[in-house]
Amino acid sequence: MIVALDWGTSSLRAWLLDADGAVRDEAAAPLGILKVPGGDFDAVFRQIAERWSPTAAIASGMIGSRQGWAEAPYADCPADEAALVAGLIEVPTSLGISLRIVPGVSRVDSDGIPDVMRGEEVQILGDAPAAGRRLYVLPGTHSKWALAEDGRIAWFATSMTGEAFAVLAEHSILGRLMDGRAYDQAAFRRGLAVGGSAGGGLLRRLFSARTLGLFGELEPKAAGSYLSGLLIGAEVTDARATVAAATGAAPEEVTIVGGAELSARYAEAIEAAGLKSRIAPADTTVRALWRLAKHAELV
Repeated sequence: MIVALDWGTSSLRAWLLDADGAVRDEAAAPLGILKVPGGDFDAVFRQIAERWSPTAAIASGMIGSRQGWAEAPYADCPADEAALVAGLIEVPTSLGISLRIVPGVSRVDSDGIPDVMRGEEVQILGDAPAAGRRLYVLPGTHSKWALAEDGRIAWFATSMTGEAFAVLAEHSILGRLMDGRAYDQAAFRRGLAVGGSAGGGLLRRLFSARTLGLFGELEPKAAGSYLSGLLIGAEVTDARATVAAATGAAPEEVTIVGGAELSARYAEAIEAAGLKSRIAPADTTVRALWRLAKHAELV
């Protein structure tokens, strides 16, 4: 039996897998790397895994960052399962077994700007086709857009959409007229339309989240949905153009990897942009961790 962990910034998920990769048990805790008391990652690992008596363990996510248990250097993009296995680092634990930590992936854009992902690479490879091409979006604080080709991550880019929304809603004048975060579909779709057509004028159009409220065209309870739609609409439009420029072909379908609520919003945005959307299976992370463990001969 092995333990597979998805250990992020705010939470931890763990699965007990048998010799065939089937999930025999699972656990979750609000103990992401920034919430581990005293930074004692070994104690948390022991708390989660001790009752299972595993023979091996593998983890992905921010646990391998500079702020985590041990830093796993990034693998270069393009990256496939073999590249991630080659970059595994080994950390001893008080259970008497080593924990292997999966590296993230990095790439440098054509203008020399670096980009990184850590944890998302496992989610993508858990669903990526062995042959062919598939475009992904992983919505969140830092949304990732990625292209998988023939079982490897060929390209990716990050958009700080979720964090921008939080900062604008909580720490800017745009949030002054907002009343709650309840979803309003009409306002969200209006925001999608404005954001999707903003182009390089996004900074100018952001102010509409305030002016529409000032002139009674946007209710305070709908302002958050409008701002969300505006940012996501701009993100999808930008990603579509960026992917086309990077690959020479305009995307037709986007696979969404994420929680149900946010995935639904992105599906709306993607379809509003004239693209098809697909929701990835929920088990992409554990599926990929199992394959990586097998590739590394941990089972």
